[in-house]
This record gives sequence, structure tokens and C-alpha cells, in this order.
Amino acid sequence: MIRIRLLGGAKSAIGKSSILLDRTQASVADILKFLQARSCEPRLLNSNNLIIAVNGTDSQALDGPETVARAGDTVTIVTVVHGGG
Repeated sequence: MIRIRLLGGAKSAIGKSSILLDRTQASVADILKFLQARSCEPRLLNSNNLIIAVNGTDSQALDGPETVARAGDTVTIVTVVHGGG
């Protein structure tokens, strides 16, 4: 299982602070699709407004949306909040 921790707007979109994905591996893109399908507010899970870390490392520093999480890994999804100006 892959543990997915949700913070900020991502937590609001799913309605809980964590969720388990019963797969041996999944890409960041697959994880986002999984979450968007279960979300009451999928717009909060727009990849342009998220920081997604696999075991504490930003997925953008790895393989971006193709970064693979494996069973036992923790994926943390944080909504980026920024103001206009």
C-alpha cells in the first residue's frame, strides 16, 4: 500500500488527512487521477497548484508526474497557496 498524506486544500478536497492506495506502485499522475475521482472538489487537486513529495522529496526534482511511488512509500500532497498582485 502507498500512504497518501493530504494537507491544506488537498485535505479539504478528499475530506481526510490521509488515504491508502492499495497498489504496489503508482505514478504521481496516477495518484492524482485516483484522488480526483474521489474528490468532492477536484479543482483543488490541480497539479499546477500542488507540491507532491515522495518520501519527502519533491517529485519535480525526480521524474515529475512520472515519479513512481511504491508500496511502503509515503506521498505528501500540499496545496500551494499564493495571492495575486
